[in-house]
Amino acid sequence: MKTSLSSPDDATSRNSSRPWLLPLLLLLVLGGVVLSNRFGLNAPNHDSIPEATHWTPSAQPTGETVGLEIDFGNGATRRFDKLLWQPDMTVADVLSAASHFRPGIGFSQFGTGESGLLTEIDGLKNEGMNARNWLYEVADKPGTVSFCLQKVAPGELVRWRFTDASDEQ
Repeated sequence: MKTSLSSPDDATSRNSSRPWLLPLLLLLVLGGVVLSNRFGLNAPNHDSIPEATHWTPSAQPTGETVGLEIDFGNGATRRFDKLLWQPDMTVADVLSAASHFRPGIGFSQFGTGESGLLTEIDGLKNEGMNARNWLYEVADKPGTVSFCLQKVAPGELVRWRFTDASDEQ
């Protein structure tokens, strides 16, 4: 029977005959990453972006205008200085005009006419009795009727504030 004598040096010599293998594999992986980024294989799918993010700024209105200011109660405000005024325009119509303006706002309401109630602007909802809610004023005069009925004249400013009713007195 013939026995093979092997020494630790024999194992080392087998592994050291390919010292280039690990760096080559790393180089191939890195090259694949670079190529996929360069040729857009990881590019975002623009079809998955919601349509609301694709907008074009509205043109400057011609004719008489009204303004809208929204005070979120935390120091942040949004302002629309030139929304196109229309005869018999109401505060609700001003909000609707701002929602179609780009960049616009979102708002929700419950009811119409004299029972119309604004429930939220840009995702900030009324909190209920004895808490903060959306209150409006036109030309620095607090609203006394539903925002769906309150008329707005050309050049006037509609201001919505997210506030506690006790702060308004």
